[in-house]
Amino acid sequence: MNLALKVIPPIQFIVSASLMFTLSYYFPQYTFYLPYNSTIILLLIIIAVILGILALYDFHKHNTTHHPHTPEKTSTVVNSGIYAYSRNPMYLALVLILFALALYFKNILCFAVIPLFVGYITQYQIKPEEKMLDKLFPIAYQDYSQKVRRWF
Repeated sequence: MNLALKVIPPIQFIVSASLMFTLSYYFPQYTFYLPYNSTIILLLIIIAVILGILALYDFHKHNTTHHPHTPEKTSTVVNSGIYAYSRNPMYLALVLILFALALYFKNILCFAVIPLFVGYITQYQIKPEEKMLDKLFPIAYQDYSQKVRRWF
């Protein structure tokens, strides 16, 4: 079964956050202490929210879809604003929130979920989106992808 574009990123995020909760609950022996933990969590969440808002604003400004399961409805390559720095700022925002959650749960095992999320979303969300963008806008997307990194 091909999972590409089948499980939308919010569901992937919820599954990852649930896995973090489960790990922290069943493996309390891996708890750690970090000074200024609450401050770091708050900063990560603020940065994630700003990234998400800027990304949605850029999609709105260019009158194109932001729905991750319908990349074929994209009307243009968004390559300005926050997208001049990252091709996937909304997914980066989700990773920052997962990082904040790992800090919140104070369990070292929770950090292992983050590369799993990144790998899954890269393989089954980002790569299919890129394939569609390359098909719809071959020159513009190739030029953009050579200038801007996938994550950051």
